[in-house]
Formats: sequence, C-alpha cells, structure tokens
Amino acid sequence: MKKLIIIALILGLGYSSSGQSNTKKELETKIDRLFESYTHYNRFVGNVLIAKDNKIIYEKSFGYADLEGQKKNNKASIFNIASLTKSLTAVGIMKLVENGQLSLETPLSTYFPNFVPEYSSQITIQHLLNNSSGIQANIGRVDDQGNGLMPEISEISIDELLAKFKDSKLNFEPGTAYEYNNFGYLLLANIIEKVSRQSYASFMQQAVFKPAGMKSTSSATVANVSEMAHPYFGLGMEELEKFTTPFHPSWLMGAADVNSTAGDLYKFMHALDKGTLLTAASVNQLYTRSQDMGVNKMTSGLGWVIDQKEGERWIYNSGLLPGYASMMGSLPEQNIKVIILSNATSVNPVTDEFQGAISFVEGEITDKIVALLLDKPVELTPIPTQKNNVSLSKKAFQLDTDHTLVIKNEGGNYFLETTGKTPWSIFTYAFSKDANDKSEAVKTALFFAKAWSTQQFEGLSAYGNEQMKGFLGTQQGQDQLKGMWANFINDAGEFIAYNIYKIQGEEGKNVHIRFHFEILDIGMVLSVNAENKIQGMFMDDAVKTSHVTKVALVPVGENKFFIDGYRNGGMQDLVITLNDAELTLSDGSENITGNLVESPN
Repeated sequence: MKKLIIIALILGLGYSSSGQSNTKKELETKIDRLFESYTHYNRFVGNVLIAKDNKIIYEKSFGYADLEGQKKNNKASIFNIASLTKSLTAVGIMKLVENGQLSLETPLSTYFPNFVPEYSSQITIQHLLNNSSGIQANIGRVDDQGNGLMPEISEISIDELLAKFKDSKLNFEPGTAYEYNNFGYLLLANIIEKVSRQSYASFMQQAVFKPAGMKSTSSATVANVSEMAHPYFGLGMEELEKFTTPFHPSWLMGAADVNSTAGDLYKFMHALDKGTLLTAASVNQLYTRSQDMGVNKMTSGLGWVIDQKEGERWIYNSGLLPGYASMMGSLPEQNIKVIILSNATSVNPVTDEFQGAISFVEGEITDKIVALLLDKPVELTPIPTQKNNVSLSKKAFQLDTDHTLVIKNEGGNYFLETTGKTPWSIFTYAFSKDANDKSEAVKTALFFAKAWSTQQFEGLSAYGNEQMKGFLGTQQGQDQLKGMWANFINDAGEFIAYNIYKIQGEEGKNVHIRFHFEILDIGMVLSVNAENKIQGMFMDDAVKTSHVTKVALVPVGENKFFIDGYRNGGMQDLVITLNDAELTLSDGSENITGNLVESPN
C-alpha cells in the first residue's frame, strides 16, 4: 500500500482583500499583497503575467532563477512548462488536421499497428488528446496494479517504450471515461513526426512557436541557457535545494518537454485568439471535443481543461515536474489571461511523499488571482507584526479533559506545546477528539473498527446491507480486509487506537474513523444507511498525520499568532487568538475554544 499523500490546502487566514471596484493601481496592489503573503513564507518562486483586453496589466518576477549564482528571475527567465506542453502539442496536431494530413478520428493503429493491436484500432487521435484512450501504458504515473513507468536520466526511443508496454491493456473502452495519460501525448508527438516527416521539435518551431512569435520557446533544448530558471525543492521550507538529476526529455516528448517564458506563453494564447495559429473552428474544437472528467462539470478538451471559477468559464492547463510548476488559463468572457511559472516545488513529485501541497500554483494562487480579477474578497496568509505583542511568560488552555495547550515566551520568541494523557499534535486535534454522537450508526462503525483492528470478524456481516454481507461475511472479503490491515502495519507501524471524529448526514450517515498507528494515521469512511447497515466504505484522505508537539508562534497582531503548518510536515495553517480567559484556535473553517487553566508566571 502506498503511504497516504495528503494535500494540505492552505486555508485563508488574516488579511481580507475586500470586494470593491478596482483601479489598475488598486488591483496591482492587491496582487502584490497576495504574492507577498506567499513569498514571505517561501511558498512561491517564479514569474507571473496577467493580461486583460489584450494588454498586460501585471508582470512580475519573484525569487531566484539561480540561487547559487544569486541571479533573480526576470521577464526573460525560461522555465520547463511541464504539462502545458500538451496544449502546444494539441495545436500542432490541429495544424495537421487543418492541412488535411490527419483527422481526429484517425485510429492509433494507422501509425502504430503493432502496439496493443487488439485495441489500437479503437483508439483515435481525439482519445489521446482528451485523455480518454483508456490505455494502461503511462509515463510518470504508476497505478496500483503497477502499470506505467517513471522517467529516467538516460535517453529512450519510442520503439523501446513500445516494447516495454507491449503487454498493455485497456482500463476502459476508449471514449467512455477520463484518465490522465502522458504516454498518449508522446504517441501524438511521434505521430506529428511520422505525418510531417520532421522532428517534433522542428515541426513545433515551424508550425507553432515561430508564427506565434515565441522566440524563447523550444522542445527538449533551451533557447538561451543563461536564462534558464534552475529547479529547486524545499518550497515553503527554510531553504531551497537545487534539483540536479533531471530525467531525459525523450521520456515525455510532446507531453512535458517544452521550455518557455511567461511572455511567450501569452503570445501563444493571444495567437490562438486572433487566428494566427488555427482557424476559429479549429480553436473551438480544442474546447468542445471533450471528455467528462467525473469531477463537478469539468471536461478534458484537446490539451485543455474546461472548468468554472467564480461562476465564469475557465479554460486552462497546468503542469508539475520535479522543481517546476506551471499554469496558464483564461476567462474568455472577461478576456482575461493568467500565466504562472514556478521553479520550485516542495519535494520531487515523482519519487517523494509529502502531506502538503507540492506547489501552490494550481489551486490556491490561481483561485485567489481570479477572485481578485473579478473583484471578489480574498483571505491572505497573515504577515508577521512586532514580536512583543503579548505580555506573558506562560499560559495553559484546556480544550477538553485530554488535551491542553501551553503557550510560552522563551527569550522573546513564542512557542506552543501540547500536553495530555498521551502525546498529540495541534495539527491533528480535529481527528483526535471524539465526535459527540451515540447513534446506532456510530455503534455500527465502532463494531466494524473493533473487528478490523482485532482481525476478529465474527458477527460483522450482520452490520452490512445485502450487498456488503457478501463482502463482510465471506472468507474472500475478510481476507481482503486482513490484507489491507497487514499493509497498514507494514507502512504505518504498530497499531495504537481508533476513534470516530466526524459524522455527516441525516438518515444515511458517513461515519469517519481514524486509525492511529505508530507512524501514520489512516482514515476510513463508512457509509451507513437509514437501517444502520454498512452500504459502502472508502479511504478518508482528509486524515492527516503529525507527531509535532511543539511549534513556533508567529505574532501577526494584537494577541494573535500564526502557526506555519506547511513547514511542520505539510499540515494546515492555524491561527491562535488570546484574551484574558480563553484561547481560540482556527484552521480557517472551524473555531475551537480553550479555557485558561493557568495564569501567567
């Protein structure tokens, strides 16, 4: 079992940018404050470009392109744009379609007749473009059955990859579902080479980069090596560390091998809009030849994702590689374009596990920029104020009978420590406290938790509905539960305890159980019907693991402290507010109160 990788959303805390009519200067100030809140905690390094009505209204650089050489990022800085490459490749394919050399319905077997021959005639160019091919073969992603390969430092040919994937199957019928696939775009890059009789790099230069005026953009190589932004790990931490062992671009040609600048990507998006690269009909197909992604109303177009933000249509693509994160998107009805390129990630997303976000580019930063552009309020991570804003040496606050917080002033620096019957972390208190619920649904969940943790399943089938009885009451089903538990022990260490921390729903309930192990906490959600029978179960990825019992407090206002959760294992940020008699702990969605039990020394 893979260890849980829990992405921590950095909850908005502190400064609120009010929704008022923006002048250009006011908007620039608000965006500056947004990036100040990220750069102060080392959560963003890179370049940002925003345009409205075909004019650049914000273009700034943050952090270093070369930390060792003390060279800062600037407008000319070149980044690996990761999967934004796919948007460019899709335009290259559409050029061939417009020229009558290819069609979106052309089957994969036309160009690779010996690759999974029993399936390739069913897979079309469109399926590859909108990630609906269903092929198991993938690069940069390995599923639970071991399908897929991770890129390596050494060069690889398409024939070598096809040989490695010769036994690949389909996960679903092409065109019926969505599954992100990098290998599909490598196949598309090779189809471009077969049809155009040029290398992918040469064709893209001639058909896309040059017509759009993208002078600093290239495939696999770097147009100006001196302007390359080096990749770094350690985003959000004290220091950044240079990534020195990148994989060979041949593994992801057409999928994630292009290097470019924010300015060039703006030229690309602008060229699409004004018909320089494709006809309006072809551009429309990029966004309408789509596959439902199974999340809200998101669809995967041809190299683009079509979504909604703040009630507006949002067309975008994003990318992530070791040391690089990228996003380009547009609000077409508002004629707004946003491009963000970064040369730092928290860890290597290919090999390392981390509970926090790998980057803040897609999601947090993008969401907040869009909100500001649409004159909506945004909550920002608070910036430190003066240190000596609280006169105390020590105070203790009780959250409940088992959990107490102690705040100390040690030489002018403030710290928070947790105390109680057993060690616990401020970051996992929400999962540690027992839900105040004695319902029959909870009794069902408790029976399941005891049966699973003791491996004693007698009587468990009686707690399942008709469908689940066939799982909970059979040897095959119980063996699966035993196998999962053995994997937990192997990855998470010795089992300690379990508790129910949240119940959701009215008649039917989702009961959230936290299993606490020596190394990791693992969550399970039981879906319990109105008859209090288990009707389903799934992993609860919201459960976080932290063994941190002492954290630094950052003064951010009068009697208010910020806790940098990201720097403490990728956890959620917290804010502590004090008054004479109590403490309030906020994670951005819930406020928890503790009562003073010890006066200052």
